[in-house]
Amino acid sequence: VAPVFALIFMGAAAVRLRLLDTGAVKGMNDFVFYLAMPSLLFRSMVTAPPLRLADVAGSFIVGAFVLFLVAVLLSRTLFRARLATSSVFALNAVFGNTVMLGVPIIDSAFGAEGVAYLLAVVALHSGLLLPLATILIEADAGHGRSPLGVLRATLPGLLRNPVVVCIVAALAWRATGLGLAAPVERLLLLLGAAGPPLALFCLGATLPKPEGLKGLGEVVLASALKLVVMPALVAGLAWMAGVRGTAFAVVVLAAAMPTGANAFMLARRFGSMMEASANTVVVSTALSLLSLTVLLGWLR
Repeated sequence: VAPVFALIFMGAAAVRLRLLDTGAVKGMNDFVFYLAMPSLLFRSMVTAPPLRLADVAGSFIVGAFVLFLVAVLLSRTLFRARLATSSVFALNAVFGNTVMLGVPIIDSAFGAEGVAYLLAVVALHSGLLLPLATILIEADAGHGRSPLGVLRATLPGLLRNPVVVCIVAALAWRATGLGLAAPVERLLLLLGAAGPPLALFCLGATLPKPEGLKGLGEVVLASALKLVVMPALVAGLAWMAGVRGTAFAVVVLAAAMPTGANAFMLARRFGSMMEASANTVVVSTALSLLSLTVLLGWLR
């Protein structure tokens, strides 16, 4: 895990020392998001051996929904927060960095087979959790939009997401049984190889900047729920569903990823709990150096 977090630190240091400007970071981030990571994910899915994905993704998403509900209730009870703020808090507790951090770690530990299992989690992760939080925030804000209206507004963005598009395309191509021509596979391999290290560097460069200790209670509780409770809950559900071996390791590690930056983006978009959300992303990412090391040692 040390080289992984060294790359994150290097990205953060490059921005702090002004070795890279905003345009350079955006260009690298776009390359990772639109070319490198989709190439890696597409090739991993198409060339992977036969996989059982329903129980893997099902264990993850059921655990995420259960913990989301629990986190909303905890926020409402302990912090007397409104539904919108509680929804952001719950998203901080369940929405992990499964692409920028999860893909490099799982690819390094378990190879293409592990990444292929992760894709099922990634596809449901953004497609279900972000709209759920958005619907609850909209309901509390009283903007007058129905849940169906919120879904109609968020669906185009999900369909334009290159990670989601490449997963759908890979599943469709895999269903044809055609495989990949050697030059195409080599091209995807070259592009995909650049994805994990550059994704980690960009993750460090784009981490939100914490401002003080505002919302410390929410930050500590959300980080504990994300790094400890969620992987334990998903591990139990996956074990009961009969998930074993690499699939079990991948779904537990996916659940243990620190809070993803999209949770902060949603908080900033609606102006709710922005400082605490930014702090949760940074704190959970730093603490995951220890938690992921322990988990990897156990799972491998």
